[in-house]
Amino acid sequence: MKRPGLGAIHEKILELLKGAPQGLDVHEIREHLGGTGAIGDQQHLDKRIRELRDYYHAPRRKVAGRWVYVYEGERGKAAADDGKITPRVRAEVLHRAHQRCQMCGRTVGGDGVKLQVDHKIPRTWGGATVSENLWALCEACNQGKRDYFSSFNDAEMQEIMSKESVYERIAETLRLHAPEPTPSWLLEFVANFDDFQDDWQKRLRELRYPVIGMVIPPTLRKLPSGKREAAYRLEKWVDLPANHKFLIKEHERLTKAANAKRRLSGEAK
Repeated sequence: MKRPGLGAIHEKILELLKGAPQGLDVHEIREHLGGTGAIGDQQHLDKRIRELRDYYHAPRRKVAGRWVYVYEGERGKAAADDGKITPRVRAEVLHRAHQRCQMCGRTVGGDGVKLQVDHKIPRTWGGATVSENLWALCEACNQGKRDYFSSFNDAEMQEIMSKESVYERIAETLRLHAPEPTPSWLLEFVANFDDFQDDWQKRLRELRYPVIGMVIPPTLRKLPSGKREAAYRLEKWVDLPANHKFLIKEHERLTKAANAKRRLSGEAK
């Protein structure tokens, strides 16, 4: 059945994946398609594969030390969100960025970067093509984010994003990446997935309360460029009880009451 939005290149990629149950990496896909002349640059090939995955299960998995795409069958129905960004929304996002990459801070005028409009939370994780989930990134940051996110298991990330509690989303993301540190910007994305948190770091600190008991020290994560970025490392995992929100609020209430009692006691002396 012909799928809307898919062309001859998509069909060729699909045929290649179906014929390679062990999976194919992007270099092998490009080679089979006839090289750069047939498909364009890396970004164009990535885009074609993402479009194909709206209709077919083709997750990226690590097999024998290589990241490959593996065909696993058709989706029950096409993704309702086709990921296309309208000119109006694109202009809105770029205007909001004030000519600055929203990840590294480099500017169009001062640093000569070109900005691309990208999904903060990937559609494969449940992120929507709406202004609130779009930002402007320079080409280097966009490619780096795409490479980093592609190493995650899409099904696991969808499960994380489906959780109602911000505490569960943060905790599961930390657990998913342990023992490696999780970058703070990723935790912020996860925390703000469906409800903006004025202080997402407070939610993280609350997971350390004695009533929960996780150990999550801050650290620095070394990037391939040699730079370091803020991150958090999960050192002790605790299954969140069903009433974790109540326990956290009750702990804060009791702590506040105890502090007030100590102050009054000190003033009475």
